Amino acid sequence: MNSMQRAFLRQLSGAFLGAALVGLTPLAAQAQTSVQTVSSSNFEMAGVRIGMTEAEARAAIQAFDPALRITPVMGVFNYSDGVNPSLKTPEFLDRLEGRKGNQAVSLKVYFSGPVGEVRVVGVFRSEIVASNAPTAAQFAQSLIDKHGRPAGVNGLNNAHIVWAEAGRPSCIRARNHAGQVALSVSSGTSLMENSAVEDFYTKRGSEITARGLLPADLKQCGAYIDYNLIGDPVRQFVAEMNDLGAMVTAERSRRAWVQQLQDAATRQRQSQGQTPRL
Repeated sequence: MNSMQRAFLRQLSGAFLGAALVGLTPLAAQAQTSVQTVSSSNFEMAGVRIGMTEAEARAAIQAFDPALRITPVMGVFNYSDGVNPSLKTPEFLDRLEGRKGNQAVSLKVYFSGPVGEVRVVGVFRSEIVASNAPTAAQFAQSLIDKHGRPAGVNGLNNAHIVWAEAGRPSCIRARNHAGQVALSVSSGTSLMENSAVEDFYTKRGSEITARGLLPADLKQCGAYIDYNLIGDPVRQFVAEMNDLGAMVTAERSRRAWVQQLQDAATRQRQSQGQTPRL
């Protein structure tokens, strides 16, 4: 992978795999090499589901909280024809952001595209509980009632809870140095600030010794939900819902799209070259 391709990966957005891994303890009843999973029908966040169109996502957000002001955020990539390094792709929908008034963005809904059907591939949510804060146990039980039995928990009072999608390979497992299987998920930063899913696994694969636990092709990876509860009572929570396989597919299609534009621009520049009078 050359430096240009790595730059593309760093710019690609639509996921939240960050640099810091958070180790989770699998539930005691599960096998060491398996992860407790739940149906994708239970995967929903702020009314939004993986695979929704932009219109469906907007409607779901408005139904969930009419006070949220929704703003589209467009993405664009730079590329070069071999001489001009500042060529730009057409803009495309990267995400929808929701906020209340002048508050910080509390909801981000990420999309695939611009190639093919543009669908939701990830959701990020961060919220401060202003009043009547629930205990961590109350919050955790509400999540379990909604999503089912989690794949793993970590921290006192169920501070960190993760669910994995049934029917698809889980890509949130890792072996520690003792060879034991644990769950590992991200710190909740988007690819616009960090790296792409495949780049993440390439960089961290040896460190988390995930080989043997991941499918042969990362586009087969399933979705997961991750809630991080802060405080007890819970004064703030950070959550994300990502379809890793869909993100990998989007990343690859974006790389191919930019490469095609670059190749076409290079051919056009070369076709216009003129030999000086000799």
